[in-house]
Amino acid sequence: MKISSKKQHLIGLLMLSAVAIFWGAGFVLNAQLMAHTFVNTPSLLNAFRFGVSALCLLAVFNKRIRFNWRILLYGAVGGALLFGGFLLQLIGLNYTTPSHNGFFTAFYVVLVPFIAWIVYRRCPHWTTFVGAALAIGGLLILNFTGKESEITWKGDILTLACALCFALQIVWADYVLKSNKTDYVQLTFWQVTTAAILFVLYTVIFESKNYASMKIDVGYDLWRLAIVVLGGTAFAYYAQTFAQTRLSPSEASLIMACESPIGAVLSVVVGLESLQWSTVVGGIMVVGSVILVEVLPGLLSKRAHPTAPPDEKVDDTPHDNE
Repeated sequence: MKISSKKQHLIGLLMLSAVAIFWGAGFVLNAQLMAHTFVNTPSLLNAFRFGVSALCLLAVFNKRIRFNWRILLYGAVGGALLFGGFLLQLIGLNYTTPSHNGFFTAFYVVLVPFIAWIVYRRCPHWTTFVGAALAIGGLLILNFTGKESEITWKGDILTLACALCFALQIVWADYVLKSNKTDYVQLTFWQVTTAAILFVLYTVIFESKNYASMKIDVGYDLWRLAIVVLGGTAFAYYAQTFAQTRLSPSEASLIMACESPIGAVLSVVVGLESLQWSTVVGGIMVVGSVILVEVLPGLLSKRAHPTAPPDEKVDDTPHDNE
């Protein structure tokens, strides 16, 4: 039975909302796993995460996945960027707090329009520049205010580098999907598979000497790994690529940006860190920058085109300023 476009839109919204919850919880769960079991083997955690996710995707979508060098190349580029982003994010988490890690990761939403400007030669909307300035201000407050600033700056810089990788991956995935180079199922599978292979190689080369010192606690690790692997990776990347074909960029970006405040709140709730005024103010500024960058241009465009048909989406991508 064919699902209507409105129902597909609603499904996309619900799926991406679940992704934001899984990713927000992931900042806390990853920090707990790294502090408890994967202290000296953070890449092993990601190798397991992406490896099991790739097997799950293969089991569910085996009839839709085929080997093709061209499709493999598209997925390999995206997977390499995912590998770089997650590697830097996990290493950064060793030197900063989960809330900082979440908010600094969210900076990828601000970076995307500027990367698209370079790639597509379309100048971002003026609100993007205001949003970028607001985000930078928020990140400075997060990083340089409070007693913990001396020990978090290294992790925050690494997390910013991770945000750049994620921004590049989003622009790449958008280009591949919008150009009909391949479908979202194949792109998801080959990206996750590539990231898994790279993490396996990395952990074997650089972390294998630390395997013997690992202390595995099944009761502590199993359910956390299940959420991170099944919810935060296998389901999340399928849902993200599915939603990118059914939601506007402003809707998708705003929902995904919710992972940061969710992660910050959960981090305080479980006692990983105390609530600081700098986290609240800086976090609000970062989320506000996302609204300026991804939501306000679309609202202004709709006001400028009030006669557009109700079922027709107004193009809210940044165009050249005239």
